[in-house]
Amino acid sequence: MAAPRKSQPSAWWTPRDVDEGRSLCFTLGPLSMVLGHGQDEWMLKVESAEEADSDANSTRLNVRKGLPEEADERFVHSGEAACVALSPRLADRPIVIRPRQPVFLLGGQQVTLYLSTPVWLRVEVSEPPVLLKEFPVMRMSDTWFGPSTRDGELCYAGRTHARHHLAELPERAHRAITPMTIRNDSGKPVPLEKISLPVPMLSLYGAADGSLWTQRVTLTLEDQAEQARVRIDSDLPEVQRKLDLLAGPRIEGGRSGMTRAWNLLLGN
Repeated sequence: MAAPRKSQPSAWWTPRDVDEGRSLCFTLGPLSMVLGHGQDEWMLKVESAEEADSDANSTRLNVRKGLPEEADERFVHSGEAACVALSPRLADRPIVIRPRQPVFLLGGQQVTLYLSTPVWLRVEVSEPPVLLKEFPVMRMSDTWFGPSTRDGELCYAGRTHARHHLAELPERAHRAITPMTIRNDSGKPVPLEKISLPVPMLSLYGAADGSLWTQRVTLTLEDQAEQARVRIDSDLPEVQRKLDLLAGPRIEGGRSGMTRAWNLLLGN
């Protein structure tokens, strides 16, 4: 007789019950969180380490007896519903990503870069869900992106190794991966000094292994008036795994037809 198959573990964003007098303990990369279910209240304790000091692919979730000894915040909520839903979200601003080494895209060439960005965590309780809080898994620096202090937008700052092979990607549970295809139809090399990734316009998808993805963004660079055509694909990224929609875009209307100057996309 064949041995019974082991059931696949649920992704961390699967809702769970946390009864009164118990706490949900959750670790996602640099983030550690304890959510306690007290009498007519929820108690939240959050700590965040430096990304370099954490196990970037660490994801641990368990429910234990007792409440946190200390809490950063308390949320009054009467009722017996014990359901807790943790879910990832993409950032609420564009993220300006700088390659760690100079990268140039020659004329007539194209490349797909796999860019990762830290996610936000959304905490909801009860049924129907009631939002307690939404916050970043790790804090990013603010940066202004644009040709002047009057022309541009407030963004977050990030760094990338500009990897262009899927197999080279490290596993980092707290980051979502965006395939970004850049096509240089101009006749000159283009330095990829800074890339403004419009994450609020993207949808977020999750796989059973806990990895997070967005749809592909395609940037086509043209000679005329130094313009760039941007397209956000409606199709799922091709990543050899089943993906489920976890969250739609924060800002609608970013599917296609966007045209912006190079200096607002690549920082040139």
